[in-house]
Amino acid sequence: MAALTLRSWPFPEDQEAELYWFGSPYMDYKENWRIRVAFRTSSTNIKIVSYPWGTLPYLRIGQLYTNGTYDPIKPLSGSTFKLSINNLSQCIVVNSFKLPKRLIDLNKNPELGLQNIIQFKVDSLTYCIPVIEFIRAMFVNSRNMALHLLQPHGLELLVDRSEVYGDVLHFDMSARVPVKLATDSNARHLSWIYMDRRIRAMWDSVYQHLFSQAIKNSPQNPQAALKKGIPLGIDLTEIGPLQIHVRGEQFIDYILVKEIIGFSGFEHPHEKISFWHPSKKRRESTYGDKQVRLTSRADNDDYILNDESDHAKEDIHQDVLEAPPTFMHFLNAPFVTTRRQNVRQSNTGQDVIVNSGRGGKTSGALEEVSTQESVVGGDTPPIDFQTLETISASEGIGLESFFEMIQLLKQTFPVKVSMSILRIPAGRRFSVCPNGARRTCAVVQITSAVSTAYILEVARPDNWSISTLILRPSQQASFKVIEDNIKQLLEGLVHKGGHWDRKVLERCNGVSVEKLKHYQNDTAIEWASRLMSKIL
Repeated sequence: MAALTLRSWPFPEDQEAELYWFGSPYMDYKENWRIRVAFRTSSTNIKIVSYPWGTLPYLRIGQLYTNGTYDPIKPLSGSTFKLSINNLSQCIVVNSFKLPKRLIDLNKNPELGLQNIIQFKVDSLTYCIPVIEFIRAMFVNSRNMALHLLQPHGLELLVDRSEVYGDVLHFDMSARVPVKLATDSNARHLSWIYMDRRIRAMWDSVYQHLFSQAIKNSPQNPQAALKKGIPLGIDLTEIGPLQIHVRGEQFIDYILVKEIIGFSGFEHPHEKISFWHPSKKRRESTYGDKQVRLTSRADNDDYILNDESDHAKEDIHQDVLEAPPTFMHFLNAPFVTTRRQNVRQSNTGQDVIVNSGRGGKTSGALEEVSTQESVVGGDTPPIDFQTLETISASEGIGLESFFEMIQLLKQTFPVKVSMSILRIPAGRRFSVCPNGARRTCAVVQITSAVSTAYILEVARPDNWSISTLILRPSQQASFKVIEDNIKQLLEGLVHKGGHWDRKVLERCNGVSVEKLKHYQNDTAIEWASRLMSKIL
């Protein structure tokens, strides 16, 4: 496994520092998730550094770093233990300040001491597992899973389809799953989370805890609480018996778990899985020269994690870094096969060396990478709706040209864009498109340096004549008020047979509403420019 170098690094050159504890995840000013990490030196000084939330799969309590580099060859502190429990829900949750000071001293720092701890009592011993470590071991085996865990409906974004035919689960991963993660083991893990209602409930509870606590801490502005940071929580469901293999430190009858090495005892709800991913294609041999590109990069290159560098980048096709494994042993490990629906042609002629492709500036040097979420060129993040039910973008039939315009708008204008897809309320003929599909509506949040606006675009696969709506909330309007307005507008739209209800438009509370007409001859850039001229 390649070594990982963290940047920034606040310690003097060649001074060793131990990854001591975790703080809360929080949103930065760009609304990207980050995680606070506490390091301790031999002089017992603790410093807290923040890194992108997607770095979590590579971090373990007890890791030793020098000049920001962790060497996986160095042994980690602690001993191994096997914890046997009858039921996962038979536990208590306390904060870190409740732990014996001789086991871990957090210097009365509330950022560290208020992190939640799961305690299991087994015989005379009390096992103390940090909630963030339990969540990492159960769900977060990659940067991709970490980013989707803290998104509303994040799990649905990773799965296009899941249907059972006979005794076989047909499980289709979405294009959001990187190519490198489209493997048998990840199909087994992701389908287990998605299909087992108890495991899925635990996954969902992580984000629900986070946002409900944000609303409790700051009812008028939950974003402010999220930017301050909130300790993670999770609802443990009734599952068992289980065995958890851990690395930890013992003091009298307390064992502090620093790392969960693996689980055994879980059951997968299906015995056979046939999974698909957009990258899975059947190879067909054709005659022609094979193009070969030479590179000076070794297979085991190390990486520098630097989200501030001009050259740091993410690979949108695969996770660049391989995370240390957490073993998941199922009592009934499903048999997994791969479906390959499309065809990829492969030339069988002579090798021809070509020079095009990656290289140049970083060739032969350590590659700078990022674990932050993609923005430019990536998927658009969803809006954090609380009362409106969102669906996958793949169900937005008739919104394809609108999606294309929004992608171009993101690349052209200095704005932050979030988007979710809603179903139009049922009950009228307009609720269903002529092709039988349920009509949908895209809601886009566009935030510039000076204001925020919401765009409502109704799906028009039948070229239905209806304007786009632009909602500009007042500074006093809460997010719940905006949601209520959107709900009323869509209900009025259906009752009016597919036209915006003038009375509802006039009754909108806390927002001003403006219409934008569609022009058949508009290009995507012209459409985006007309829209932005109304917003900026």
